Amino acid sequence: MLCRRAGIPQVFIEAGSDERDRALVALGAFSRDAAVQMVQSFQDFPEARNLNPATPCVRLSGNLVFMQSQLARAMEEYQAQPGTLLSVLSADREHGGAIAIGPMAALIGDPVSAFPPALSAVNKMAANPSALRNPAILPFALNGKPKDRAEAEVRLARAVRYESASTDAVMARMIDRRLSWRLSLRLARTRITPNQVTLINTLLGFGCAALLASTSYGLRLCGALLFLLSITLDGVDGELARLRMLESRFGARLDVITDNVVHVAIFAGMAVGCYRLSNSSTYLYILAVLLIGFGACAVSVRRAISVARDEAQRWISQVERATGRDFAYILVILAIFNRLYYFVWGAAFGTHVFAVSLWWFTDRYRKSALAPVR
Repeated sequence: MLCRRAGIPQVFIEAGSDERDRALVALGAFSRDAAVQMVQSFQDFPEARNLNPATPCVRLSGNLVFMQSQLARAMEEYQAQPGTLLSVLSADREHGGAIAIGPMAALIGDPVSAFPPALSAVNKMAANPSALRNPAILPFALNGKPKDRAEAEVRLARAVRYESASTDAVMARMIDRRLSWRLSLRLARTRITPNQVTLINTLLGFGCAALLASTSYGLRLCGALLFLLSITLDGVDGELARLRMLESRFGARLDVITDNVVHVAIFAGMAVGCYRLSNSSTYLYILAVLLIGFGACAVSVRRAISVARDEAQRWISQVERATGRDFAYILVILAIFNRLYYFVWGAAFGTHVFAVSLWWFTDRYRKSALAPVR
């Protein structure tokens, strides 16, 4: 599945001629897939199947645990220097496995002798002796030791955490992910699905909104703290999906939709709480401004993606990384000092600033794209 997702069109598995050995290869859902086949020997099948020896191939050796993004990065590195042999050794002490990329002719035969002395930039850290103690370095080969499986699972879960570092805000990287990957690791061993986690977290978010609408200082503070927990759990569904290979377009959309709905509920809950505390109708108008701002953001984002999908998504991701889920920590601080109305005012007008800025960005991009090349 990882190879298929990385864009590899055909998979050949060297299973030997012994029926007992071939029976150990469980193809599962790929048993009837013509693009996934078992062969007796890699040395024989290219000529028998009339394959081009110069065709770029990926060879996986050993019982490897690795990430799809890691394989994709190695393939990109090979494409930058096509025709050369590239290898990624496993980070276990025995280096019992490897990912090798190169022309088919160079990968046929003994894979160990085919490896060049220089490692791929994908995991040069694995060449450092200290990397053996780093529980996040992949790929990792299971070599039959009793503790291999548990160590591989931990490495995989931690690698998921580090993969998200480029898109997470500061506090999410420093605190949230340190907690979420541990919970994801435990949930991956259960029957709980990522979508179930998303729905449970959505209900928790609605509960936080109800608490923030209260006039009680203690309940509002409890709502802010629970929302901080909800923000941490928000990363679990995605991590769990990657750990169990359950990523889906529906799950991604469900996560985005429920996140936005919960955020609207949280901000609305705070506005209602401020109105109940102050008895000022100003906060009802602020709530209306806030809801209109959310609608304007949705329209601007949709327009930006339809006009400049890649550039818009890059710009939006930069904004999200700068702010992201870290606003939950600001809520806790404001709740402690009983100043949640600061956030209500800021969010009400901040949404409009974001919507107008994104609209301007889209117009600027469209004009530059339509401008004649001189």
